[in-house]
Amino acid sequence: MKKVKVEDAIGLILAHDVTRIIPGEVKEVAFSRGRVIEKGDVEAFLDIGRAYVYVAEEGVEELVHEEEAAYRIAKAAATEDMEMLPAREGKITLRSKIDGLASVNRSLLTRINQVRDVLFNTVPDRYPVRAGDHIAATRIVPLSIREEALQTAEEMAGRGIIRIDRYKKMKGALVVTGSEVFSGRVADGSSRIEEKLRGHGLDLIGKALVPDDIGQIRDAIVAYIQKDAEIVVTTGGLSVDPDDITQEAIQATGARVLTYGAPLFPGAMFLIARLRKRYIIGAPACVYYSDRTALDVVLPWILAGKKITANDIRRLACGGLCFHCPECHYPNCVFGKGR
Repeated sequence: MKKVKVEDAIGLILAHDVTRIIPGEVKEVAFSRGRVIEKGDVEAFLDIGRAYVYVAEEGVEELVHEEEAAYRIAKAAATEDMEMLPAREGKITLRSKIDGLASVNRSLLTRINQVRDVLFNTVPDRYPVRAGDHIAATRIVPLSIREEALQTAEEMAGRGIIRIDRYKKMKGALVVTGSEVFSGRVADGSSRIEEKLRGHGLDLIGKALVPDDIGQIRDAIVAYIQKDAEIVVTTGGLSVDPDDITQEAIQATGARVLTYGAPLFPGAMFLIARLRKRYIIGAPACVYYSDRTALDVVLPWILAGKKITANDIRRLACGGLCFHCPECHYPNCVFGKGR
């Protein structure tokens, strides 16, 4: 490519998209790459602050244009669950075709961005996405890149820089603890929790109300697991009050507690355990009144087939503070974006 004055570019081929920006109003492509520049274009170029443009030169075969380079990198990174959007200002965006959990190889992501002139970004690791969501984008910094560098970037992108783990169809059950709810002294407010679980795609096979009794809570959990529930969620009873015995009841099932307590606010009194390859989630009382809690962060991991460890939960400390915005935009916020 060659840099020339717009007045001298008449009849030549524009080698890059030229953007027109009106602050606060519009940002759009005014002239597209490949256009043969006409005399009438000169004033329009000057009006948007372009006194010079790059035009195509012949005989520079070792260089690859920005759009082709972005296309090749994006194509190498894309899986069958993704689609590429058309190039815009040299950038190509990858979009999810399914509902699932985006997983990012952060080491590989760092390395591809160390390739000279290559840029590649993604959503955070373990980010819940819906079909149609943008999940990654790539472009190069200059208007062209050497073939050798581009091939290096393609090879890295093709090694699994980002993937989407499709949500599995799982059966679940809800065990609502609390003698005050069981006896009817306090109204059962768990309908919002049922709605949340179904919103995550969980097939709820039942709900049980049980008093603060270790044996009855234990038996309710085990009964649902025997009915093939893959996830059993308990609500409440995980604090430090004398009546809070849900943790003991979960342990009484024979389950192995992976972690009790999470550096997420709201959701600190969060418990997750495993029993015969099934998950038992102890949801803290905040699920009754908070829009988003630790439950919303971890449940998609399970549905995507992720193996969960105590360290996974501890890493959520960075980004573990909910700002309780007047209008919740989760997951498009910092909450639960640790690791």
